Amino acid sequence: MALPEPRRSQALLLLGLAAAFALSALTDLRALSAAGLVALALLHRGAWHALRRVALLVLPPVLLLSLGSWAWLRLLGAPGTPLGPFLSLGLRTVVIAFVIFSVLRRADLLRALAPFPVLSRLLVLCLAQIHALRRIVTESAEGLRSRMARRPGTRDLARNAGGVTATLLSLSVRNARDSADAMRSRGF
Repeated sequence: MALPEPRRSQALLLLGLAAAFALSALTDLRALSAAGLVALALLHRGAWHALRRVALLVLPPVLLLSLGSWAWLRLLGAPGTPLGPFLSLGLRTVVIAFVIFSVLRRADLLRALAPFPVLSRLLVLCLAQIHALRRIVTESAEGLRSRMARRPGTRDLARNAGGVTATLLSLSVRNARDSADAMRSRGF
């Protein structure tokens, strides 16, 4: 696969950010649905991959938080709480995530941000954090599998998640502090 030109990647990033900004202002379910269909039509190449990522990474927490918040309000005694605003928030999040995933799949961030040294450094720091945290999760899952005679089930994963989450949070805080100190010492 050929790398996209830096100008093309920069234009894609700007268009993606502008689209996300414009989508964040929409609240009507029909307008959001139409915007989602337009985004799907414009970004049809690789749409299945982006939709799969949205379904796996974005949709579960959005549904849980939106429907959970609505149910909580009803439980607290607001029986006339409309479901529309919660659905609107969820659909807006899903459409924005689809646009961003599609744009990031097409753009080469490192080449697009190469003319901007500060943004390039920040991107490299973010990518390093993601790599380190992803490695911890992978090693933890492999360690759990190696300690069990059978394949770990949902209960096993949930029991292990607390320790992994605590490790991820403490490592994130430490890495953020170290990065901030290093950047401050270099005059940023």
